[in-house]
Amino acid sequence: MAKLKAAIIGTGGISNEHIMAYQKNENVELYAFCDINEAQLKARGEEYNIKSLYTSLDEMLEKEELDIVDICLPTYLHAEVSIKAMEKGINV
Repeated sequence: MAKLKAAIIGTGGISNEHIMAYQKNENVELYAFCDINEAQLKARGEEYNIKSLYTSLDEMLEKEELDIVDICLPTYLHAEVSIKAMEKGINV
């Protein structure tokens, strides 16, 4: 069975807990990170050896074939991001 390709949206503090949980799941590949804070994004990408890094959610959703997006953003941003991902057929 192929691994599910997952992306983390928002690489701040809480994302670390989500990332660690995915790393323990042999059925998931952490594939991409997205964050508007480029320095934080690059640091987190290096820390977890993630090559697909995006500062634009729309660009990531357009370019990548993802199975899952995990939204680690402030709550008030969840709806907009969730809708964009679900319109692409991605599980949230």
